[in-house]
Amino acid sequence: MSDGPHKSLNMKSGWKKVAERADLTAFEPKQVSDKLMSALQDDWAEESCDELVRGIKEIMGDTRQASLLDDNKAGELESARRELSAGHGLKRLVLDSVIQAVETGGDRSDALQQGIQNAVTELAARGARQVEEHYIRKSNEERAINVRSRLNQAIELAPIADFSRRAAGLRSLVPLTKAQKLQTLDDGVSLP
Repeated sequence: MSDGPHKSLNMKSGWKKVAERADLTAFEPKQVSDKLMSALQDDWAEESCDELVRGIKEIMGDTRQASLLDDNKAGELESARRELSAGHGLKRLVLDSVIQAVETGGDRSDALQQGIQNAVTELAARGARQVEEHYIRKSNEERAINVRSRLNQAIELAPIADFSRRAAGLRSLVPLTKAQKLQTLDDGVSLP
């Protein structure tokens, strides 16, 4: 008997665990979402994205200013692209998203938070597509569609906005927690 297609995934261990939970209907969508946030946080930490955010804040200056109309902060961020994100896919994605948010105008702290949120949401969607593609190759299309559907539910439930607020240095609405390991039968799937 196989351990399932998630075992042979060419992904980081956190994402393999997300795939496993998405594949097994014994895990509720909230449990899949918790593991998804854990994988996203691991990716964020692995690429030292907090360092990137500090660099972006340095360039943008006082994020409490209400308007970007007088500045060319997007151009300054673009000029610092190599220094801030060279060789790091997630850092580049975050920087591109922040630049795009800055170009649309508005408050700088909102642009930073929105850019981070867009980048992390895109990272989650990329992971879901990669898992789905793997399941199509290693299993069957119906199973892959089910996994993708469960991953999409997890992305919708994930507190990505709170994560991005915290990453941007803003006050988060709820504390982020690591996925809980189930210890007993009572910790399992809730019954209707």
